[in-house]
Amino acid sequence: MHFIANLRRQTLDAFASHLISADGYLLSAHRITNPNLRLAVEVRNRGLPLFADNGTKQLIDSVFAKFSEKAREITREVKTLRRKLGHLPRGREVPPSLRKKADALAESVLADCTGRSESIDTLQLIERQLLMNPTDLIAQEDFASTCLVALDLEREITGWTVERIASRNRRSLRLWQKVAENPLCQGLAIYAVLSAMDYNTARDAGQLAAEAGVTSAAMGLAGICGDLNATDFYVSGTASFKLTRPVPRRYVRLAQVLKGIADGYQDRNTRLQRFHCLGLGAPSLLPIAAAALPTETIVTADATSPIHAAAKDRVLYDPENFGDRASTKEIVERILEGGSWPFLSPFTKSFKQKFGHDPDTARRWWNTLGNPGISSKTLRQTSDLTISLPLFCEADQSIRPVARDTWIAHNHWVLGELTKGNSGPQRRDFAHQIIDHWINGPSTTTSRGLGAAKRILVN
Repeated sequence: MHFIANLRRQTLDAFASHLISADGYLLSAHRITNPNLRLAVEVRNRGLPLFADNGTKQLIDSVFAKFSEKAREITREVKTLRRKLGHLPRGREVPPSLRKKADALAESVLADCTGRSESIDTLQLIERQLLMNPTDLIAQEDFASTCLVALDLEREITGWTVERIASRNRRSLRLWQKVAENPLCQGLAIYAVLSAMDYNTARDAGQLAAEAGVTSAAMGLAGICGDLNATDFYVSGTASFKLTRPVPRRYVRLAQVLKGIADGYQDRNTRLQRFHCLGLGAPSLLPIAAAALPTETIVTADATSPIHAAAKDRVLYDPENFGDRASTKEIVERILEGGSWPFLSPFTKSFKQKFGHDPDTARRWWNTLGNPGISSKTLRQTSDLTISLPLFCEADQSIRPVARDTWIAHNHWVLGELTKGNSGPQRRDFAHQIIDHWINGPSTTTSRGLGAAKRILVN
């Protein structure tokens, strides 16, 4: 499995400065500018894979913004019903009035998505993507199902059948066909973007794609990965499985849709050569993809999450703990209490050599002041603490941007370590090793989520 970095000057230069090659880069059609095209030239000159995304995320965000308020009304009704029942409602437990309201909103979302999608000039989009001189191209897609997931308009509430989602995948496959048959795209890996809401819709999508001759497929997973809701059941085929306690729905759904795609291809005795996970970058979720998809499939993933984690949340991925998230505040507290941070990535090693790292002085400062609590404000004020631990503090204005770029590069490096190995049993074995690490550790929402995911993957 390979993690594909979003193409930024930061991500390109950071790896190059350490004579390290990233596994590849992705540039979206909506981010085409002359500077970014020059970056694309650099990527191709280095012989690295370059994925040309279709720029759909902007449209999905617009749909979400338009319908989110009405969708939240339905979500509140579902939660009220859930508290009354003691479990998520489904089937006849969903009142007709709620089902009618959810179905009507889903229909409005569908119509809006279709209108936005049909307004795209397919040939113009292809021309924009080809400006990047890519090796891999993500075809135009129907993104209605993705929006339904993001808006929590679940099939058990709307009453939508598998066939309703299948019709969206058929449209995506027609859009893929236009790209695959374009003479200008010959020689590129052209990915059909499939969509699913659960195992049954995913298996159907896999069957449809296999029948259409798709050997390279992708799926937008940002909405699934960003889902903060919990679930207490899942459905596979005609069977419903109850979970002993609610777990984060993103783990369950990710395992279901990826396993469903794989099983759909297997149903048609067709090899899925490549699969790209759009928007999958959380360290605890990546092994699900590595374990779910066929061992002979080349699996890639991309996401802006390692950038956002560093730049917005001040989070570094722990290379000794399978990428567990740790904020700079938590890292400083760990060091002050006698722990350490593993400077294993070439980026953090280089920063340490240039700017230093002195835990002993930091602890003396802390003990002298009577072990005060550490806040984000503490890390921004000049003191012996911030001078001693420059990678995790932001008091020095001249060092701050260097530290921030180091965090971003480090997070990408950790994801690269977590996705080592491209195909074959070794990839799946390593993925299960990571999953088992979490399951066998302390009980957390992550461990419970991965426990449910593993149950899906091994059945």
